[in-house]
Amino acid sequence: MRARAATATLALALLAAAPAAAADAAGAGAASLPGVHLSWVRADGAGVCPDAAAIEAEVTGRLGGNPFARAPTQFIEAVITQKAEGFQVTIAMRGGEGKLLGSRALTSSPGDCQSIATAAALTIAILIDPDALARAPAPKPPPPPAPAPAAGAAAGAHVPAGRLTALAGAGWGLVPGVAPGAGLAATIDAPGPFAIGLTAVLYPEQRPDPPDDGFAFGLTYGELAGCWLPLAQLAPAARLRLELCAGAAVGVLHAVVFAATPTAPGQRWTFAPAQLTRLIIPLFGPLVGELAVEATEPLPRRAFFVAGRPAGMETVFAQPAVTLAGWGGVGLRWK
Repeated sequence: MRARAATATLALALLAAAPAAAADAAGAGAASLPGVHLSWVRADGAGVCPDAAAIEAEVTGRLGGNPFARAPTQFIEAVITQKAEGFQVTIAMRGGEGKLLGSRALTSSPGDCQSIATAAALTIAILIDPDALARAPAPKPPPPPAPAPAAGAAAGAHVPAGRLTALAGAGWGLVPGVAPGAGLAATIDAPGPFAIGLTAVLYPEQRPDPPDDGFAFGLTYGELAGCWLPLAQLAPAARLRLELCAGAAVGVLHAVVFAATPTAPGQRWTFAPAQLTRLIIPLFGPLVGELAVEATEPLPRRAFFVAGRPAGMETVFAQPAVTLAGWGGVGLRWK
C-alpha cells in the first residue's frame, strides 16, 4: 500500500514540477514525443523485478507511442535495488549534452517488486510527457484463443485406461480332473490404485476317468472382480503391474450322459467367490503379457451320482470346496 500511495503522490508532484524539456512536449501528442534512451538497471537483490523491456512496454502504453524507437535526444537512467526496508528506485533524466534535467527517488515496503516497478514506469512516462498521468494505459490485446481440441482427442480424454487380454490355462476342481480352459478378459483402470476386471471363461466338456467315462462335464462362467494395484503406491515407476483381485463368478455347469439314461438331464447354475493374483508384464508398445493364479469356492458344491452302484462308487463327479486355476495370456493395453 505504501508503494501505491507513493505512486499517486509522486505523480501529482511531477505534474507540478516536470522539467522544462518535458514541458515543451506537453499537449503535442504521441507524434511529437522526444526520442528517449532508457537504462534500467536491476542492482543487488532486484533480480526478481521486471526487466527493461517490461518497463519500456508499460511506458509506451501510457504515452500512446514508443519514444524508445526514435533517435534519442533525452536519456533516462533508473536503478532499482532491494534494501532491508524495501525496494528503492532512483531515476535521473539528462539532455543530449548530459545536463541533468530532473531526478526522482521512489521507495516501497518489503514485498512484491511489481508495485514499485509500476510506479517507476509511470514516473518515467511523466518525465517524458507531463500529460501521461491523464492518459489511460493502452489496452492490452486479448490473448489468442486456445485451439479447440480435436474431436478424437476430446473423446479419448473421457476413456479410462485399460486392456483386453486373451487367456489360456488349466483348472482343477471346476470340472473332472485338470482341464484346459480359455478366456477373454477386459480390465478398466479406476481412480487411484484400483481397477475393475470382467472375464468370460470356457472349460470344454471333460470326461472323468474310467469307469465313469460315459459322462462329461463342462463349465461356462463370467467373473467380475475389483483389483488393488499395490505397486502403483509402493513403486509408481515400476514396469511390472501387480493386481490383487477379489470378486465372484457366476455360470453354468454342463452335464452330458453318453451311456445311460439321465434322470435330471441338462445344466446346473454355479456361483463362486473368487480370488486372483495377476502379474502384467510389458512386452512391446501396447502389448503386454499376463500371468494369473485363481482360487474359487463353489456355492453350492455340485455332485453327480449313478443310481444302483455299490456304496462308495456311485459318485461320478463332485466339486471340491476350493478349486484352482492358472492362466497365461497376451493383451493389448490402451493409454
